[in-house]
Amino acid sequence: MAFTDRTIAALKPKPKRYEVWEGGGFGVRVGTSGKRAFVGVYHFAGKARRVTYGAYPEMSLAGARVAHAKAKEALKKGIDPGDAKVAENTATREAETVEELAREYIERHARRKKRSAPQDERALNREVIPTLGARKAQDIKRRDLIVLLDKIEARGSPVMRNRTASLLGKMFMFAISRGIVDASPAVGIERLAEKPRDRVYTADEIRAWWAGLDAAPITPAVRLALKFCLVTGQRRGEVAGIAWEEIDREDALWNLPGERTKNGRPNIIPLPPLAMRLVEQADELRIRKPPEKLNRADRPEYDPTPSQWLFPSHKIGAPLLPTALTRAANRHREALGIGDATVHDLRRTFATVHGEIGTSPEVLKALLNHTPREITERVYALGANIGPRRKAMEAWCNWLEQVIAGKSDADNIVRLMERRVI
Repeated sequence: MAFTDRTIAALKPKPKRYEVWEGGGFGVRVGTSGKRAFVGVYHFAGKARRVTYGAYPEMSLAGARVAHAKAKEALKKGIDPGDAKVAENTATREAETVEELAREYIERHARRKKRSAPQDERALNREVIPTLGARKAQDIKRRDLIVLLDKIEARGSPVMRNRTASLLGKMFMFAISRGIVDASPAVGIERLAEKPRDRVYTADEIRAWWAGLDAAPITPAVRLALKFCLVTGQRRGEVAGIAWEEIDREDALWNLPGERTKNGRPNIIPLPPLAMRLVEQADELRIRKPPEKLNRADRPEYDPTPSQWLFPSHKIGAPLLPTALTRAANRHREALGIGDATVHDLRRTFATVHGEIGTSPEVLKALLNHTPREITERVYALGANIGPRRKAMEAWCNWLEQVIAGKSDADNIVRLMERRVI
């Protein structure tokens, strides 16, 4: 009989397992539970042998015919189809999952070659592994990735959707280089158009935001870190991870090491009195007292070892995570009066106001660590020409304190004289 899907579906279970043959050594085995599987019979080295191609309907009838045809071709070449199938099944069983591929990509590629390795790891843990982690990397199709990316976009995160698409492209190219997959399912996935943000905080929003932080139910470390982001104009990740050894309290400087910056170049940020007051407040957090729920008779009431971090996490021995700052701002957005503004918009506000108070482009680029390498090495390296940067930071903090106190707005700015600093 010639098999069709209808004839296979019509095969009923019996007390004992049985097989139905189409001819040419191709058949269907029906188990006592009704499960069906495609099988083949052949002779190899003078002995009759059998091979199971796959279960129905997971394997289609057309797919089973292809598998049987390949078995016949292998037999002509002197290859035992059964041994070949066992090897194929073993390879499939031992093939890397997406989660295993992700771990290998982070360890062997990202951490060795990319400063964004921590961001890559967080994105994979949050966006990819929960959905695709258990599946075999070699089985992932482009459609699987598109469905995943569409869900990220649907929750209102088009930028994260694009970043995840790029990350998946890099990860699967790595998989090709390691022989894990033969082709990348991420090839040809389109990126969404991204509109550059130009959002800055108004003077009223800065005033409300600063006061709101004091009233919001957030930890002191997060509160001070968010204020420090505004006062210094640095990135949230650079602020969250500040070690006390980076702060020069005698000269009021923050020595930001290159291994913690986006472009890999160190930076020196002068700290005016407003910034130093935040540092002094952070000093009170160095002796870390655990939350009430941890105060048990068998545990000490506090950790007597001073924290090495300016803004310590609730986890002993660790700094705040950058995401803690974002979560706090987003959770209390209404109370902080910031509308649709983000933590990163603080940095854009810092740059915008500096332009208005007359900070020269060269000094502003140095403060933001946007300065080209040759200028960094020639002028700003090792603390050279700190004076112009200190004056700019003092002017910015003077304006900021007036705004916070309700005595000034963006139209009442004492401009610095333009200077040529290089």
